[in-house]
Amino acid sequence: MEESPLYTQKIFETDEEGGDEWEVSRSRVHLGALIGSGAFGRVYVAQLDMPGGETVTVAAKMLTDASQEEMRDFLREITMLKHVGYHKHVIRLVACCTRRAPLIALLEHAPRGDLLSLLRAARGRRKETQGSNVTRRIDSDVDRPSEADSELTNLSDSDLTLSEGKLCSDSERDRSRDHYVAEPALHMDSNTMRDYALQVALGMRHLEERGITHRDLAARNILVDGVGLLKVADFGLSRSGVYVHTRSCPVPLRWLAPEAILHSQYCSKSDVWAFAVLLWEIATLGGFPYSDLSNHQVPPFLAGGGRLPKPARASTRLYQLMIECWSEDPQDRPTFAQIVDKLTVQKQLYIDLDCVFPPSEEEVALRDQNFMHNGLIHRL
Repeated sequence: MEESPLYTQKIFETDEEGGDEWEVSRSRVHLGALIGSGAFGRVYVAQLDMPGGETVTVAAKMLTDASQEEMRDFLREITMLKHVGYHKHVIRLVACCTRRAPLIALLEHAPRGDLLSLLRAARGRRKETQGSNVTRRIDSDVDRPSEADSELTNLSDSDLTLSEGKLCSDSERDRSRDHYVAEPALHMDSNTMRDYALQVALGMRHLEERGITHRDLAARNILVDGVGLLKVADFGLSRSGVYVHTRSCPVPLRWLAPEAILHSQYCSKSDVWAFAVLLWEIATLGGFPYSDLSNHQVPPFLAGGGRLPKPARASTRLYQLMIECWSEDPQDRPTFAQIVDKLTVQKQLYIDLDCVFPPSEEEVALRDQNFMHNGLIHRL
């Protein structure tokens, strides 16, 4: 994708007036708890003062001490979010501060965290309640039918202080972070699993209609709002239309289609491939894809026709949909519009929580660490 001169000149203006309707003054942003951090910034819960006197809670994704390339990428993400528009199953850009450092994207608040954490919490809670007769629902809202940001340079707190805003202390952050922990459903029944899949598919159908390729669709990038609605998030890798990747940077290998891995080609149909991996994550309560393979082994495995196995007790219909989405030829994969239709008419997607789930990446890492430790002891 060619670089736009809009992102390389006069990025930081001292005057905060002007800009489009998304631009807001920093004096209206008040930072709260730190809720996420990564390679190039941090995410805080924040309060945004609206023109009419109302205050709304938002997630403030911030970038500072970054290279020109990282700033261009962040501004490109903000531009993409503007293009996405509104959909109930896609995270929404509320406002932004891009006239001077630090750059800030103010996003819709999703207090229940990400879907991957929700799934793994349900897995852990299932283990705690095994052998008991506890089958109560916690997230009843998630069960009802609906129409149906992880790569963030180390920042100092002083760098992040906004005009008229203040940062919470570490203890306040720890206390306020508690309400971000998703409370999982103890009983992941067929309705819940199907509803999760359908909500994500509806959000992705919206992106497909807008000509947007997400390129990083995974359970970790699906956020859950206060009433349990799932929302597609993290547009840091998103591009418009068919995209050929030409720059060296980390990629979500285990969610990529073969054409993306081998030829760096992305389109909506490569998102369809990733969607099927996300379905597999849902059915396995956050299992780690290809857990028995190293990163180097995944590409030849896929090129040779290998695919993720059918999750234990997942319905044949659900796995058949995954297989269709994993067709080698992108043109043989369904569109998201077709996937929505399939999920709307299928009523028998289910999972048996008494089955043995594949390991998460943390469990895989621990297994490999123990293997190396035991091998060292044996040699000694």
